[in-house]
Amino acid sequence: MSAIRALAEDLARRSDDDLRGLLAVRPDLILPPVPDFAALAARASTRVSLQRALENVPRPYLQVLEAIVVLSDDDGAAVSQARLISAFTDVDPVALDAVLTDLVARALIVGSAMGGFLPVGALPDAVGPYPAGLGRPFRTLARSIPRFGPALIQAVPLLDPDAVDGAMTSASAAQALALLTADPARWDRVLSDAPEPAVTLLSRLRDAPVGSTAAAGDTDTPPAVRWLQDRCLLAPLDALHVELPRNVGMALRGHAVFPSLDVVPPTATGRTTRASLRDNAAFGAIAETLRLMTALLGSVSSTPVATLRSGGVGVRELRRVREALRSDDGTAAWLLELAAAVGLLTLDPDDSRWKTSRLDAWEALDRDAQWLLLVEGWLAVDRAPALVGSRLPEGTAINALAAEASRPDAPMVRQRLLAVAVELADAASGTDAAHPAPVPVLDEQSVIGLASWHQPRLHRRFARLLPGMLAEAASLGLTGGGALTDAGRLVAEDRFEDAALAVREALPEPVSQVVLQADLTAVAPGYLQPEIARGLLRMATPEGQGPATTYRFSADSIRAALDAGEDAPSILAFLRSSSATEVPQALAYLVEDTASRYGRLLVGRAGSYLRTEDDAVTAAVLADPRAAVLGIVQLAPTVLVSPASAPELTALLRDLGFSPASDAVGTVGPPPGQSEPSPPARVPADQLRSRLNPWSVAEDEIAAQLTALRSAKPGPADPGSGSDSGTLLGLETLRAAIRSRSRIRLGTADSEGNHVRQVLVPLSVSGGRLRVVDPETQVEKVVSVHRVMDVEILEGSTADG
Repeated sequence: MSAIRALAEDLARRSDDDLRGLLAVRPDLILPPVPDFAALAARASTRVSLQRALENVPRPYLQVLEAIVVLSDDDGAAVSQARLISAFTDVDPVALDAVLTDLVARALIVGSAMGGFLPVGALPDAVGPYPAGLGRPFRTLARSIPRFGPALIQAVPLLDPDAVDGAMTSASAAQALALLTADPARWDRVLSDAPEPAVTLLSRLRDAPVGSTAAAGDTDTPPAVRWLQDRCLLAPLDALHVELPRNVGMALRGHAVFPSLDVVPPTATGRTTRASLRDNAAFGAIAETLRLMTALLGSVSSTPVATLRSGGVGVRELRRVREALRSDDGTAAWLLELAAAVGLLTLDPDDSRWKTSRLDAWEALDRDAQWLLLVEGWLAVDRAPALVGSRLPEGTAINALAAEASRPDAPMVRQRLLAVAVELADAASGTDAAHPAPVPVLDEQSVIGLASWHQPRLHRRFARLLPGMLAEAASLGLTGGGALTDAGRLVAEDRFEDAALAVREALPEPVSQVVLQADLTAVAPGYLQPEIARGLLRMATPEGQGPATTYRFSADSIRAALDAGEDAPSILAFLRSSSATEVPQALAYLVEDTASRYGRLLVGRAGSYLRTEDDAVTAAVLADPRAAVLGIVQLAPTVLVSPASAPELTALLRDLGFSPASDAVGTVGPPPGQSEPSPPARVPADQLRSRLNPWSVAEDEIAAQLTALRSAKPGPADPGSGSDSGTLLGLETLRAAIRSRSRIRLGTADSEGNHVRQVLVPLSVSGGRLRVVDPETQVEKVVSVHRVMDVEILEGSTADG
């Protein structure tokens, strides 16, 4: 019976609870909904769905799946449980049985312990060409490499003269070598006769079947390689690369696929630390991140961050931000990315600059709310800030806020990081409440190792992204000193409000007073309240970083406060109310002296001006209420200015009955036709919060799908019907014919829509194309899969017969 039909019947027999469990782990099966169980089975058998499912199975599950693919690839028959046990040198049958049960529940294999197991649909293609790190079988290599087939016939007498058959073909030679390598005694004799360099080379290729056989610049084949190739124990791919056949690889592994079934996750860690040290480091990192974010938003509000023409923030602009924050490039890039992720920075499309209009809303939030905003944004953003500064394959560096740092899988990797951190912490926790065990430090090796155990297909992704994400988690206080914090655990459990409450209780209250000193400095004895810090930043220059920041007063800093609308009395009043000591005389003198010399020259903004020698015209313009809308102001008896542009002022004067002329001496304000930019709209603080929105299928969608499946009319799918299930049944038939080298009767639609039936031998099917050969003329051709209408295997007929 077809594996897809068998799977459809198995799914139809399952209970609603079992189907809910399947759809919970493979929600893509009903997106969009399917009409019946045949379509559900067909979708579960597609390569795309199976690849997605393989990305979410742990290492023992993937080991069993790869072992089934390897063993079933020999003859296409179901793999018995006893045969599967022999695929592992060391295996617990009870653990193996539990894995098989769950794989059947996930619709990744079909069958039972009594009848054997088969991979579902396109699972061999989804696993890849080298399952379990083994090469291709002898017979597959003979079909893929033209010169390997005849070499197999000549290799048999070199390895086993007793197996020589005068009528031997490449297929029978491949079978003879497969039997030889599967026999431990005969294989030991082969190794005993092999030269030592050949044995060393075989052991090197045991876990990586494709490798190089010559040093750089050396075109001669080494003697050991030639000895192995003459006996077909290595298959030549090109002049420098060879492939270890699957049968040889299994023989080198003790005639097994894997040495053991790795059912125990690697939860061991190296170093440990005390909880008090962890918490001190974590809360210090939180306070520092919040301070730097406030400083970043203050800097961007005054000077927006420019972008490159190719996108992203360039090195020069990043250096400016770094100097404003007194940090390094990595921290500056990370904060820019984080601020953009939560919407504190937005890109203005008109001038391609990153700006903020949300500084006040940010400062109005409590510090625990600020922290929660950053954590939720970090978890949800589909970017990897740690990639900033790394090199692309072409050699260019990734810039901050550039498209190259986009990673749609980043939220999933962060969720896996937190889950792994919780698992490592639980594995090392003690049971004695009076003497709690030290908390484990999450080093990169242990985190990547455990994450790769849960999702082995994503190992390279984890190795690339997790080290940077560990550093980001430390900056947010989810870890401290490398160990998972209580707040990090609460975030991992989606208890965000509880995590924010824990941060609120741990962080010290902001201080409201500074210490003014006679050397024209103010020392903050802790983290200042936002309004105090903002006031000091207006009139002093911060020095250093951290909670005990020093602010230095100077004539330039006082002038900046005067420019912002302050005067000497308001500055001194602020200093008296915010200082735990008296205002030093030197500071008071600096403020008063700078203010006394301030304002002798006035600089303002004007979009246009009006110059006239007629006092009556000046009076008429100022008296007309229609001129008030343009904000016309008299600067001198003969000069009027307006924030409006020159064309707007000219149009108004003409409406008033005047005939103004254009002054060619110069212009004030923006170019003609360009208006002043309006400030961005203020967003309320309660709208700053971002929420995680994980992709999943709702319970009502599952219930509706189950109702549709139960009410569907049962019946087999037609391979030529054009439906998903019919198409997959046809592909399954083709793959079965390719494995057995059987002839097929293939029905296709020609260019005029006629139904044409031919007897052919299928060679391969991939990429929507079927490669076949006509057995009568020995002419090979390619057929598009979408033209195939029906497929029938001719029983008792093989390509060789």
